[in-house]
Amino acid sequence: MKNIPSVIAQIHSSNYFEAWKDILLSSDAIEGWKSVLSNHLEADFYNTMAKKLYTHAVPFVIVSEYIDEFFRYYQNSDIDFFYIKNNLAQAYLKEKLQSDIHLLDKELEEKLSHTLASNKKLINAHLRWMKLFILTIIEKPQNLELDSNLCFVGKWLHQEGVHKDEKIDLLHKNLHSMAQSALRMYKKGDYAYFLLLYFDILAASFQIRSMIINLYFSKGLDSIYKDYISNQFNYLKLREVLQDDNHDKSMLILNIKGFSKINFIYGHHTGDTILKMVGDTLASIEHIEHIYRIYGDEFAVSFKTTQLLEVTQSIAAHFQEYKVHLDDTSITLSFYATYALMSEHALENCEYGLMHSKAENGTIVDMNSIDTSIIAKYTQKISVNQKLRLAFVDNRIKPYFQPIYSIKEQKVTKYEALMRVENADGTLMLPAEFLEELQSMYLYSEATKLMIQKSFEAFKSNDFDFSINLSFSDIQTEEIELFILAMIQMYPETAKRCTFELLENETNIHTQQVQTFFQTLRKHGIKIAIDDFGSGYSNYDTIFHFDVDYIKIDGSITQSLLTSEKSSALMDSIISVAKRINLQTIVEFVSSKEIFDAVNQMDVDYLQGYYIGKPSPLLASTKE
Repeated sequence: MKNIPSVIAQIHSSNYFEAWKDILLSSDAIEGWKSVLSNHLEADFYNTMAKKLYTHAVPFVIVSEYIDEFFRYYQNSDIDFFYIKNNLAQAYLKEKLQSDIHLLDKELEEKLSHTLASNKKLINAHLRWMKLFILTIIEKPQNLELDSNLCFVGKWLHQEGVHKDEKIDLLHKNLHSMAQSALRMYKKGDYAYFLLLYFDILAASFQIRSMIINLYFSKGLDSIYKDYISNQFNYLKLREVLQDDNHDKSMLILNIKGFSKINFIYGHHTGDTILKMVGDTLASIEHIEHIYRIYGDEFAVSFKTTQLLEVTQSIAAHFQEYKVHLDDTSITLSFYATYALMSEHALENCEYGLMHSKAENGTIVDMNSIDTSIIAKYTQKISVNQKLRLAFVDNRIKPYFQPIYSIKEQKVTKYEALMRVENADGTLMLPAEFLEELQSMYLYSEATKLMIQKSFEAFKSNDFDFSINLSFSDIQTEEIELFILAMIQMYPETAKRCTFELLENETNIHTQQVQTFFQTLRKHGIKIAIDDFGSGYSNYDTIFHFDVDYIKIDGSITQSLLTSEKSSALMDSIISVAKRINLQTIVEFVSSKEIFDAVNQMDVDYLQGYYIGKPSPLLASTKE
């Protein structure tokens, strides 16, 4: 364990927190840590610290990372660093919530002089709902309407004759779902998690207000077709244009990647300036006829179909490595993009195109050539994506444990932790339904860490060995690597019974980096297994490159074992190789007594499959 000044010095050397060094790396910070670690944990201390952090505009995500970094170097497993983070989050919340109440009050006053008279009530009703949500946290429970259909905006969205907007409706429902989850977290005292979700609630609220303003804002009450931030046409104008005969025109939509983060980190004033600059850049491109800012971070442009190649190439050239210089700050923006023939449904088609562009890491997608089956696929992706977001905030991503049978001991001695997603109605989503979509989401690393944490917690009080699935790309991600090391420090004895099962699903494996990490894990007693062994020739290359302990024989071999001589010969071959290089073998997909009896005669070590036991959220208390 290092002393506090040396830990602060080591953090300082990383330059991660240079912008906040006078707060986080100063002599005052050293004294603060001494107070915390000496158990001087009174509320006054946290309140004073939070006020200082908030006053100096240190984002809480930076504070959270700073605490994690401190304990990474301090390495004292007796201290509950989450308890410290949670207390600081609670105090930080007091400062932020009071500030947000003040800002909402100002916004309520400002909106009255700028919004069309018929819609003052709508925007102000949403602002008052947000204020009531914050007051529910700060004070006693208020009369907060959590049903998205019954609040003022919800009723407006479903009124007869009101312009229906599916994006506002979906975002409004999500806002209410997040608010319900956030209140549950706050009541449980999970202030750090509440704070992270609260930022998403603020982002959704800002986007709802922006969408409503884009629909109804009028500068000087003489035009409802102008976006007041970018000074370009708005969503309402585009919807009107799409009703006309536009058979000779196309529309391209640009979406700014990660724009909500820019608003949070740099402020909405900076975000508005960037939107104005993007609009001005589009206006400078030849052959573009009209520009529309349709949502918070989305722009549409129209142009003649005969100029398709020139326009798309010119836009790609203008926005490649697009840098915005603001005072001393330089921000590099990147975009998703898609285009389609202008028609009544062009906007909806381009929304699917943006999903495809995101999946293809920003490739400009031509919706005119997209197969209708792909549109159906992305409709399904949107549904799964939404379910996963709600499952994460409601803590419905959980490990299920499948038993592994030891032939030597003639009983279950291990379990494999398998990710399952519980739907709101109690049914399960299996990996085949959600895993591909989850891996493309920002939630993936958080879900992976959640599985690791819950697995360690599940096995800390029993004597079973257990395994957790990771891909090679997971362990080459610094965030997950550091989290695994933190879990080892928190549960050192449990780590000695842990195995990481690795599925080789990446072609670009940094061999030396992986080998170094394996060596680190082994120092703490952790073992390594290669999953789905026998599914490809590369498996053999893997066991020669890396020092592993187990190979899990692929289920496709097991399933055809009784009917195929080739499968039987392949399994014999794998077992023979494993024995010669001193690796233990686990046979998967043992689904019947016949397969169990057949494999039991072979020289394998462990069996796993539905005949042994199905995955379950519950564990036996001991091996006996």
